[in-house]
Amino acid sequence: MTHLPWMPVYIGDELAETSHLTAEEYGAYASLKMHLWQHGRLPCEDERLARIARCGADRWQSVRDALWNLFADDWRHPRLEALRVEAEETHRKRSEAGRKGGRPRREEKPGYKPGFSNEKAGPKHPQPQPQPQSHSYPEPPAPAQSPDSALEKEGLDTDTREAKRTIFTPLDRPSSPKQSAVILRGKGVPDASLSWAIEKHMAGELNEYTIEGLANGEVYDGAA
Repeated sequence: MTHLPWMPVYIGDELAETSHLTAEEYGAYASLKMHLWQHGRLPCEDERLARIARCGADRWQSVRDALWNLFADDWRHPRLEALRVEAEETHRKRSEAGRKGGRPRREEKPGYKPGFSNEKAGPKHPQPQPQPQSHSYPEPPAPAQSPDSALEKEGLDTDTREAKRTIFTPLDRPSSPKQSAVILRGKGVPDASLSWAIEKHMAGELNEYTIEGLANGEVYDGAA
């Protein structure tokens, strides 16, 4: 699986650029763009381009003539390539933020022991009896700490703080599980984890960091 599992499509621009294409020509155009997104560029050889476009050799010349004006020289696509560079940078920042302060997996948490249960923990020690409390007034609670000040205390630079704040901010709740499924599939969440992700999304407990982990094959507690 590529580390960029989904590609943005701006519907207005897409329709304006391709309204003159036949179904066959548009299918070839979409296949070429997806290959470029996944691999960074397209080959220049007609035989390889025809295979990528899923077009027979007898039809490729006609399809090629219809698509040529939608690409720059050497089958470049500057606008799509610019979006890919932005996506690469976003992925890099998220990865760095995750290494510096991402949520640890269960097996990485301090004190975690695989297969450890209360039944194997040995005899329980007697609990101390509560002692009478002296009369005292509770101290006033400390003022709540804002997320920004907490990030500043971690010593992170401005770009890293912004990236970390973005990926750990819960997504807006969808209007329905169906809408959630469309959004999550668009972000690369596999079907095996979709039900768990929809439940978290509907509860307002899902963020971009968790979504990226699911898209890359990570499994969280409770996710199949």
